[in-house]
Amino acid sequence: MKQSEWATGYTGQYTIANGTSSPLTWRVEFDLPAGTSVGTFWGAQVTHTGDHYVAVGASWNAVVAPGSSANFGWTAQGTAGPLNCTLNGGSCTGTGAGTDIRPPSTPGNLRYAIGTDTFTLRWDPSGDDVAVSGYEVYLGTSLAATVAGTEYTMPTPPPMVYTYRVRALDAAGNASPYAVVTPGAPADTQAPTTPPGLSPGSQAVSWGASSDNIAVAGYDVYVNGDHYGATSRTSLRVPPLGFGVFTFSVVAFDGTGNRSAPISLSVAIDPGPNSDARAPTIPTQLRVAVGATSVTWTWTASSDNVGVAGYQVFRGADWAGDVAGTSFTEPRVAGRTTYGIRVRAFDAAGNKSAFASLAVAIDPPPGQ
Repeated sequence: MKQSEWATGYTGQYTIANGTSSPLTWRVEFDLPAGTSVGTFWGAQVTHTGDHYVAVGASWNAVVAPGSSANFGWTAQGTAGPLNCTLNGGSCTGTGAGTDIRPPSTPGNLRYAIGTDTFTLRWDPSGDDVAVSGYEVYLGTSLAATVAGTEYTMPTPPPMVYTYRVRALDAAGNASPYAVVTPGAPADTQAPTTPPGLSPGSQAVSWGASSDNIAVAGYDVYVNGDHYGATSRTSLRVPPLGFGVFTFSVVAFDGTGNRSAPISLSVAIDPGPNSDARAPTIPTQLRVAVGATSVTWTWTASSDNVGVAGYQVFRGADWAGDVAGTSFTEPRVAGRTTYGIRVRAFDAAGNKSAFASLAVAIDPPPGQ
């Protein structure tokens, strides 16, 4: 799929995400219409016969571990996009760089109500950058139900202390941290254990499960101090990081906010052959427009020796998402008066510019 375009060409990129439980060796094939051809490429070995192109993994990304992903890209001479894409003989649908990798937020305000012979859990809906597809409800360690709404009623359990957990899922299989409630239990002051076995990569991070006296609610994942998300799973996909030295850290937390010591590991990601190693310029003229229900940030486009693929947006240290254009819109939240973002450009090889940043104070709407 196209990442950025100019008058005589564009950069393209495919992301191969392995959502199975087995390692994936990948082969991507696609056609380019007459008049368009691949100039340079990275992250794959690419051959072609006429207008038909075949890409297989390079030495460092030919096999994609379960829950991880790999990508490759190219610079096209000509403006026509790829057609008839297949991954290992099947459709490429869902494998493009727009793959959803952000988990939903934690369900809010998990609470319970006791009826005559029923026990009902209710919670506030989670948010997601695409859409929440449903919620999983756990009784202890067992999955009790998967529901589309924000409540679940069950027969009253026998009299003992139970831990209930609820997490949100999206259609891509990303999972939020758990909301946790343990009726009748004393205050929890014990932190989870440090996650073992950190295994970082340029597009995914995985680790072993922590333990806790009540229940582990989730894990926060950081790269060079930036927070890339929280999940109840033991892996998290991250945007392509590019080249350089990166410190990965994971912290486990429980339902009352007790946090483990972090596990951290630094790795160097080196350019492969034929890779573009030059970063885009920093975005300029970052500015904001405030509406009644939204706040929109805009900036002047960066430039790059090959082409800008998009922009990463952060709220403080939290990754808010990637955008292809030069604007980012977020909801205006009741009672919130200070807004700020950091934004940086990246190219198809993952090289990133320095950050542009802006923080503003906004008067609350009338009546607040």
